[in-house]
Amino acid sequence: MNKRLNEIQFARAFAMFAVLFVHFSSTGLGTVLPESGTFYVYSTFNTLGKIGVPVFFFLSGLVLFYSYNKRPFTKDTIISFYKKRLKYIIVPYIFISILYFACKVYLYYDFTSLSVMLQRFFDELLHGKAYTHLYFLFVLIQFYLVFPLLLYVFKKVKVHVLTVLVISLLLQFAWFYVNKNYVQVEARGSIFLSYLSFFLFGAAVGVNYLKLDEWWSANKKKCGFFAVVLFSIAAGSLIFVDISIRIGTIAEWLPSIPYRSYIFDGLWVLLGLAGCMMTLWLGKMVIALDNEPLSRFLNRLASLSFGIYLLHPFFLIFFRDALPANTPLVFHSWQLFTAIAITAICWVLTHYISKMKYGWLLIGK
Repeated sequence: MNKRLNEIQFARAFAMFAVLFVHFSSTGLGTVLPESGTFYVYSTFNTLGKIGVPVFFFLSGLVLFYSYNKRPFTKDTIISFYKKRLKYIIVPYIFISILYFACKVYLYYDFTSLSVMLQRFFDELLHGKAYTHLYFLFVLIQFYLVFPLLLYVFKKVKVHVLTVLVISLLLQFAWFYVNKNYVQVEARGSIFLSYLSFFLFGAAVGVNYLKLDEWWSANKKKCGFFAVVLFSIAAGSLIFVDISIRIGTIAEWLPSIPYRSYIFDGLWVLLGLAGCMMTLWLGKMVIALDNEPLSRFLNRLASLSFGIYLLHPFFLIFFRDALPANTPLVFHSWQLFTAIAITAICWVLTHYISKMKYGWLLIGK
């Protein structure tokens, strides 16, 4: 039986915080002028939050391959895998897409006929566009489709983490190049190849996790130092680039435009990979602290994270429109209140929905 990985739960909780950072800072980042000191606060939180999705893909790959690598590769195993994902991922994806599409119909859309509305819905459903954050589930489903093939390959060859990471990075950037110059898929972020290094890095770590865990235990200080330094460099670089873009000084130090997208992609991928290691390190640190209230809080957040992820943008729509006044003090206070209130609402709501017999239809399991 596989060892329970508590640090993965804690890492998932930190990834959830990162996702919330992105979404709760977006209004302030899009509204506040660069001349204001708070602009840099919003930009920092928004950039740090960009590790959230890469870390979730990394953890998905890690947990899947840690769990399934030791199981026999049989027809029954694969059928069982797809039954669970169909029930707890794809079905909730459909139901939550209906919820968000209905919300958009009420607030924004004005369809001339039912057939036009249904056509628009199915188009958005099949491309992960029923609402902005649902691309994550759309991409995750793509990974599930190729999972048996990847598992078969990983079972046939000796998996080296660095080798897998290098190959996946080459494939990912080859996709970036091909898409930029030839295919030109507009919603590149809805294609699983855009996150390949995170998922396969997690898969390789999952296959070798017990050995890596022993090595980690023997080199705690070095591993922790490396994780913190790499994350600090990656985060600092991307924060600087993001701010430079927004204040219009990027042309002063970056090369010509054709190459800029590859630099942005490189920094984003570096931050994502550094975030994967950083959140694992933080998970290990939580275990080392042995603080029961903290562990219980993070465990509960991790167990509810899927539901919180799915539901929080729904409330954010209405909180953004309910700003009491537009003075700086009220604006910034409202952003903080929005973050706390929506997180609490979604926490409680997800908790009670998860207790319902058919609650999985909306928030999975």
